[in-house]
Parts: sequence; structure tokens; C-alpha cells
Amino acid sequence: MKWTAFCILAAATLVLQTTVGPVVAIQSVRPNWMFVLAVFYALWGPWPDAAIAAWLLGLAVDLQSAASGGGRIGLYALCFGAAAWVMMRIRSAFFRDHAVTQFVMTAVFALAVELLVEAARWWTLGGASPERQAGWLAFFTALYTAAWAPYMHWLLLRFHRWTGLKPAHRL
Repeated sequence: MKWTAFCILAAATLVLQTTVGPVVAIQSVRPNWMFVLAVFYALWGPWPDAAIAAWLLGLAVDLQSAASGGGRIGLYALCFGAAAWVMMRIRSAFFRDHAVTQFVMTAVFALAVELLVEAARWWTLGGASPERQAGWLAFFTALYTAAWAPYMHWLLLRFHRWTGLKPAHRL
């Protein structure tokens, strides 16, 4: 894994998420492209580099959400790292380069991340009544993020020599 390429990809993805993300939003549902990048590294990266990369991507999302006034630092970092750890444990049971695998892994783990972050935010508010729409927003955010995953994975797999991550087959 090449860390310079990772840093460039993370910075470019963060810029795209904060600038293009609101443009492609449907209602208030925005894709989390940083999580798609974390899933890519979790599926193709070596242990522990991929887990560290996912944690750093989650930390970047935390810092971005804290800067916009909504959240504490550490929630996304912990959730991204835990999701990457689980994905790395089960990735050998799946065809990693298949679009359905990329979609399902991203959808399931993005939903888990979004629900855990919403539950932590609800818990830290002192038991105030949560928004009724928070669960649906998490569900649609995970679904919309997963819809972008196969396209982003396809693009990232084309640059496998640049990223240092080797796909299972030659492209």
C-alpha cells in the first residue's frame, strides 16, 4: 500500500464530498464517498494498513462534520475502523471485484455506521427524543452511498498500480 497515493486520494475525496456532494444530494441524502474509499481499502489493502487507512478516513469525516458544527470527533473514526476490521475478516468469502459485493458490503456497513453514529449522538444529548426521520435518513444515506460504490471501485481498481493495491486478477 502506498501511503502517498492514499493521502492524495483521501484529500481529493474529501474535497469532492464537501463540494460535489451537496450538488448530487437527493433531498438531504448525500453520499459518503469517504466510506466508499474506506471499503475499497478494507477489501483490497493489507492488514493493518487498511484498518489504519479506514480510521484516518473516519477521522477526516469527523473533522469535517465538527467544522460544520455537527458532531464530536471520534465517532466516525471508530466506526470506520471497526467496519474495516470486520470487512477484512470476511473479505475472503466474497468476490471482491464483483459490483454486487461492493454494493452489499458498502450498504450493510454504511447503514451500521450511520445508525451507530446517530445512536451515539442521541445518547450524548441526554436521552432527548430522537428525530423520527434519523433512521430513514441513515438508511437512505447508506443506500445512496452504496449506489456509488461499484463505480468508484471500478475507477480505483483501474489505478491499482498507483495505489499499490493488487486486485485478484489482471485488469
